[in-house]
Parts: sequence; C-alpha cells; structure tokens
Amino acid sequence: MSGFIYEKEYEIHYYEVDYKRKVLITSIVDFLGDIATKQSEELGVGIDFLKERKLSWVLYKWNIDMYKYPSYGEKIIIKTYAYSMRKFYAYRKYEILSSDGEILGGADSIWFLINTERRRPVRVTEDLFRFYGVDINDESILEIEDLERCKNITSEKIFNVRYSDIDTNRHVNNAKYIAWMLETVPLDIVLNYTLKNIKVTYEKETTYGETIKVLTELINEDYKVTCLHKIIDKEDKELTLLKTVWEKN
Repeated sequence: MSGFIYEKEYEIHYYEVDYKRKVLITSIVDFLGDIATKQSEELGVGIDFLKERKLSWVLYKWNIDMYKYPSYGEKIIIKTYAYSMRKFYAYRKYEILSSDGEILGGADSIWFLINTERRRPVRVTEDLFRFYGVDINDESILEIEDLERCKNITSEKIFNVRYSDIDTNRHVNNAKYIAWMLETVPLDIVLNYTLKNIKVTYEKETTYGETIKVLTELINEDYKVTCLHKIIDKEDKELTLLKTVWEKN
C-alpha cells in the first residue's frame, strides 16, 4: 500500500519561465523537490529530524514526463506520495495537474537514506514507514532504466560549481545538474523541439569549487531527438548520467 498523498499549489512566476513564457523544466524539478521536503516537514520527519539522527535522503534517479508546460501566471497542483520503501531505498511518485485537473506531467523518483557522517547507505527505519504511511511488507518498487553513456560527443561545456549551486546537504542541488546539461543542447533543438522526458541517474556528489564538464550526444530520429548526457569531474569521474527526449513542435 502506497503512503499518504500530499498536494500543494504552485504559481508559475516570471523568473520560472523561458522565452516562450512556459515553465522551465528546472523549475518543475525544484517544485518536485520542494513538495517532497514540505511533506516530510509536515509529517515531522523533515530536515531537523534527520539531522539529529545523522541521516539524509539522497536522490538517486529521476524519470520525469511532461505532456504540457504551464505558462507564466498559471497555477498548478502537484501531488506526491511515498510509493514504497525497501532496504535503504525509497520510491516516490508525483503527479502534475492544471488548476482544472488536466494532467500536465508526472514523475517517478528513487532515493536512498544515508548516514551523513559515514556517507554510507543505511536501512530505512520502521518509524519512517509509519510516518509516511507505507506498508513495511510491501516490496514493490519503481523501475527506472539504467542509462547508456554517450559515445559520439557532439557538444561539451565546462562549469565551475558556485555558492548558489549548493543545497542544505552542502552538495550541488540536483536541479543544477539538469541546468548544466541543458546548456549543451543545441539552440535549434531548444527553439524547435519540446522536452518531453528526462531521466537522470546521480552517481557521485560534487561540491563548491569543483570544475565539471558536460558531454552530450545527439541521436536524430523522425520528429524526435534523443540526447545522451554525461557529467564528469576534472578527474573524468562520472557524476551524473542523463537522457532527454525532445519532440518537434
């Protein structure tokens, strides 16, 4: 049995849209992160609860579908719930709706619980199952595909990690990796195609002051472009793998 459903309304602000006045995918990712944190806070298992126990949730994988992007000034409703928990993994689902109930998108995510001192995964405790309303005997999971690595690089860019990229765990916020990736997508794709699906696998954390490189491969198909992305550090260690699917407007 899945856990308690939580929902929150978001208004699309001017600083959250692109040149077409449509919400940015990075803004959507920020909303998804915000509502998960907000639910945890209201359930009493938020940032302070975890900090006292030297615990933290770390995002492992995203699978985000967008069917329609809301515009500047519109209000949307996002719903989320803990789908299941197993060993040190937690699976969370999201639904993105317009103010009149139209389904605009959805997302699946996989997280794991770590000990912040040892930076190692730890088993999800029984009290967390109870707080989120998840059946401790439910062993169902959300499957998100393993991503292939780009080989024929068509574009690349180098970025320095800034103060503003860092989150409460003192590591780069997960949405920043997506923002970096988007900078390597050719302008022709951005202008003439719409991002419909994004999958992300976070393999290794990075921190302030690091230099990272984003590598991208384009695979052209009829009315669709698939991009494979890889983010590496200055020692060529993989930090993040991404896959984006763009459909022609």
